[in-house]
Amino acid sequence: MKRNFNRIRTIVYALGFLMLWSSCTKYENPPAVYEDYEQAGNQEVKRKVLFISIDGAVGQEIKKKLPPNLTNLLKTSKYTFNSLADENTSDASSWMSMMSGVSFSNHGIVDESYIPKPDVNHPHEDPAGYPSMLFRMATIAPSIKTAVVSRSIALNDKLLVSADETYDENTDEGIKNKVLDLFEKKNHDVMIVQFKSVLDAGKESGFSVENAAYTDALNKVDGYVGNILDGLKARKNYASEDWLVIVTSNHGGIGTSYGGKSDQERNTFAIFANPSFKEAELTGKAMNYVRLWGYDGTGTMPLGVRAESDNLGNSSDYDLATTKELTISARLRFNLNNTRIPSTISPNTYTYWYSSFFGKDSNTSTATPGWNYYTFGNDLEVHVSDGSKVAKCYIPKINGEWYTMTTVITAIAPDKVNIKVFNNGTIANETTTEGMNINNIKTNDPLIFGYRPSITYDLVDFDASEVQIFNKAYKQEEIRDFTCFSGDLRESPYGSNLKGLWKMGSTSSGEIQNEVSGKSKMQLSGAFSSRTVSEVKPCELGANAVFVQNLDFYTQIFYWMELQTQKDWKIEGQVFLNKYEIEFLKP
Repeated sequence: MKRNFNRIRTIVYALGFLMLWSSCTKYENPPAVYEDYEQAGNQEVKRKVLFISIDGAVGQEIKKKLPPNLTNLLKTSKYTFNSLADENTSDASSWMSMMSGVSFSNHGIVDESYIPKPDVNHPHEDPAGYPSMLFRMATIAPSIKTAVVSRSIALNDKLLVSADETYDENTDEGIKNKVLDLFEKKNHDVMIVQFKSVLDAGKESGFSVENAAYTDALNKVDGYVGNILDGLKARKNYASEDWLVIVTSNHGGIGTSYGGKSDQERNTFAIFANPSFKEAELTGKAMNYVRLWGYDGTGTMPLGVRAESDNLGNSSDYDLATTKELTISARLRFNLNNTRIPSTISPNTYTYWYSSFFGKDSNTSTATPGWNYYTFGNDLEVHVSDGSKVAKCYIPKINGEWYTMTTVITAIAPDKVNIKVFNNGTIANETTTEGMNINNIKTNDPLIFGYRPSITYDLVDFDASEVQIFNKAYKQEEIRDFTCFSGDLRESPYGSNLKGLWKMGSTSSGEIQNEVSGKSKMQLSGAFSSRTVSEVKPCELGANAVFVQNLDFYTQIFYWMELQTQKDWKIEGQVFLNKYEIEFLKP
């Protein structure tokens, strides 16, 4: 069934937008054109997008028995069977993440009303709204014609209502037929297509190709995809069109259910195809991280997120008095803006002073022993105290991008402390302080990631991943080696000196496991969430080291359509197709 009101609504909205824009310019706007097909003759090649979701297809499952049309599509594509749906794998939440480029922890959509629920930690604040990519297109590029063909009325009438045309069908065969009809009669630039029979089979018989019903449904949909690809190439203007075809799944499933955040429920696949693409499997790995932020909690300054060790009797593993040598490494990203803190409290910059964000120390006072990292305006300070004297090392803070910061602290007999700090394996600064009582550089304080209420005098806001602590002082070449190590670090030559390894992937209760057996885990507090990005390392991972999430479809589509996302949209997806421009950019 066609939803006629959407095109009218979008045209009215677009005309309103153009009237507002025209009031700011002396140039006359060209008249709107609503032709269904372009005129014949010489034409520039026009980019277009076909997005197909085979709902409920588990990436690793379909890889076992990949049907022929999807197999053939791989020959001209960048693809992966290890892509990831968001942590809430309900149908509505998954589609919202794909179409908004924003994760569940921010958009909060839980059902097909597509209305965000209030934040339980801020119940009196209006929940943020994140419109779909089709709404953004209608706003910034109203000449782009969009269509949706789906099995979900709610998807059409609510989430993707900004499409020029939407059609809902009762069967996947009906979906295929409608798409072919549109190819023949219409001239859309972006088409969103949804198949659901694989999802239905998974719910009935299980999300596994070992179940005949699931495999049969997959093979039937694969046939429909083949028909659609043939129909696409048969378009009369195909020679002047440059199509990016994306085939994916909204989420996976486990047993006969989905909605949770198990690996199989989140496991999907993603194929990005174009006739100019060379075949390449995307081999990137996932990297978990936690955003740690907060003030000291006084007055109107809200508490934030931090992680604290449980002190399972091995606190001394991280004391210089015990080890005499420490190498501390973490992947960090300092955030320039903190949207959780009211602008009346904090500036939108990151020149914050003397805020502890990582360490094992109870106070900034010289009288309290231990070690700690502090923000210091545009710098960071590594601070080591024996209770009466402090060793310090200042290094530049890198804002807004991931990097690996590694600190090597060495006790040099009888009374010296040497501190070396490396950013991405390159020495940033080194200091040596004499007159230190090394045996006193110890404390019963827990190890803490994030703010500490008693010693945080300003905002801290950063993302942390892959935190590692060794009881040995490593050299630069060794630091570069273990930072780029691709296997299990515990089984590497560095494993015997590894005393802490926190990958920053938390459980629902906020527990962050220490991957080193018997060592202190961390416990998150505050409005925490563990997030995932494509792995970031200060070394060459290869051109295909891309990890795909369902947040990345939005950014790929905008990139292909040569549209710019705006910073205030808060889109979380990455762009990676630009890495392959040499293959498809026309001279």
